[in-house]
Amino acid sequence: MNEKVRQNNKQALVALHSAVLLFALSGLFAQWLNLSAIFIVFGRALFAAITLAAFVYFFKKQSLKCESKTLFALAITGGILAFHWGSFFQAIKVSSVAIGLITFATFPVFVSFLEPLFFKEKFCFQALIQALLTIIGISLILPENNISSHVFIGACWGIASALSFAVLTLLNRKFVAKSSAKKVALYQNTFAALFLLPFIMIAPVAISIEQLAILALLGIVFTAFAHSLFNYSLKTISAQTASIAVSLEPIYGIIAAYFFLNESISFMMIIGGGIVLATNVWALHNK
Repeated sequence: MNEKVRQNNKQALVALHSAVLLFALSGLFAQWLNLSAIFIVFGRALFAAITLAAFVYFFKKQSLKCESKTLFALAITGGILAFHWGSFFQAIKVSSVAIGLITFATFPVFVSFLEPLFFKEKFCFQALIQALLTIIGISLILPENNISSHVFIGACWGIASALSFAVLTLLNRKFVAKSSAKKVALYQNTFAALFLLPFIMIAPVAISIEQLAILALLGIVFTAFAHSLFNYSLKTISAQTASIAVSLEPIYGIIAAYFFLNESISFMMIIGGGIVLATNVWALHNK
């Protein structure tokens, strides 16, 4: 491996882990923003869409036009993205960053189950074992005999977030894999904001300049910029390596929540989360 290739790989790895760190830190905004999950997602998607549109049009000098067939798929996936983010932030709001991130980390197992249905591929028996291990891991972090607990409710929202992200990932592969990554992100964020706009208009809320600035930071840096870094890394790094790096997101997020939000984590949560993350890496490794 020559020096130039080694340098490119190093830059790509730095970009990849920076993106994963930003993705992980985005969960903290659910606690920093005194807004509903719907409003947070609307603002995040809106600021991200504006940033990506400016980048594609002014810096990349590319047209923002999109084929009508692809546009329909982007509209559907944009709606799913809105639900995914909304359920993710709701999971954190009603429980904790740790619960939200650990339960979201189950998405590779959902992908393993759903992928054969989407692409008529052979079902892998390992997916059943992975699902069983995931259920065991999640059960360890849940309170016993208390389905009304905020931890249980948060876990349900987190699992819904994981399932919707798995569906989003598979739909992206099926319908928009050949499209520009930045255009896909641009239109999906735009449609996510449009889908949520009626809810914002029905129940408008007052927002301070400080909260608006935090929301803009989430959309611009922790969404648009983070996705750009992630896409840049994929030009050099394999998808498998990138996927395993993404599995570190809960670890980054939980550590950040400990320092910035003073969130505690129990021994059983460590054990259960460890099982989920190990299963996550196994599922991603088989891709």
